[in-house]
Amino acid sequence: MAHPDFYAVLGVSKNASDEEIKKAYRKLARKHHPDLNPGNTASEGKFKEITAAHDVLADPEKRRNYDQYGDPSGAQAGMHPGPGGAGQGFDFGSMFGEFFTGGERHRPGPVKGESLNHTVRIPFKDAFAGSKVALNLHRTETCKTCHGSGEGIGAKATCPTCSGRGQFEQGSGFFKTRQPCPDCGGSGKKAPACPACEGRGRNPKNESITVAIPPGVEDGTKLRVGGKGEAGRRGGGPGDFYLEVQVDSDPRFERRGPNLYVRLPISFSEAALGAKVEVPTPESNATIKVPPGTQSGAKLRLKGRGMPIPKSDQRGDLFAEILVITPEIQDERSKELLRELGEINDGAIRAKAWRN
Repeated sequence: MAHPDFYAVLGVSKNASDEEIKKAYRKLARKHHPDLNPGNTASEGKFKEITAAHDVLADPEKRRNYDQYGDPSGAQAGMHPGPGGAGQGFDFGSMFGEFFTGGERHRPGPVKGESLNHTVRIPFKDAFAGSKVALNLHRTETCKTCHGSGEGIGAKATCPTCSGRGQFEQGSGFFKTRQPCPDCGGSGKKAPACPACEGRGRNPKNESITVAIPPGVEDGTKLRVGGKGEAGRRGGGPGDFYLEVQVDSDPRFERRGPNLYVRLPISFSEAALGAKVEVPTPESNATIKVPPGTQSGAKLRLKGRGMPIPKSDQRGDLFAEILVITPEIQDERSKELLRELGEINDGAIRAKAWRN
């Protein structure tokens, strides 16, 4: 079976050192790895080629056989391919993990604590004015005895979780990966558990906190309280606490960011002659001037009467959308007056609308 030029695949000379081969492989693997090029069949094929080349050239026996016989298994010299020979596949997880970690085993290090999340619902008026929410948190704190290491006093023994291997294998075939053991961090050794926290490195804690909700907060906003999440492990800092604020709607207003929109019904005579009418705002009623001849759908603005804008001293605007209400006429006198008004104005309305 003919084999490709593995040196050319990696772009190195036949006299390349082990370090040069490893360096070339890492560079090409980063470039063509399938996870970094999803859906790219060309990169996937290239990645298989460079991994196969590295599998041969990084193994002294395979490389010697390849250089001497052109076959990494030595089959061309009448030898029988062994378990690591050609056609037997390769451990992708080990190699890919190696070029990211430099072949070093993971050591236990600091791990930041997990974040906590909570949701609170507030009325519209509290979103406008701002408020404070008192909460009882059930979280963890770093163990004061072992300072978060989870280890007690005594000699380290074989980690029971990974049986001293320091890692676990996941998947199968080409996509086999190796992950460091979460209990020993990849060292394969573990000290006796701290009796105060039973090896967890942290203990339960109940804590009361007060979270300030700023004026103008929008529905779905997440407020962060630093350091009030779960405790970290092995010296890692605590996580954060996130409070998601859900705001009840107000039937009077439609909110669009800091701006508010309200439908303002006015009478036929107010629209025709103009008027000063009251319009609701989040604080109280305000007076707005309706110009003569205002039509339905017109929007009148009250500047600075919308929602507060967080982290500023500004406010959005309030827009009143005019809705002209047609009167329901019952008495004859009103009908007579409207007939007189129609004789004067109705024809002009259509003439203006259809004017070329």
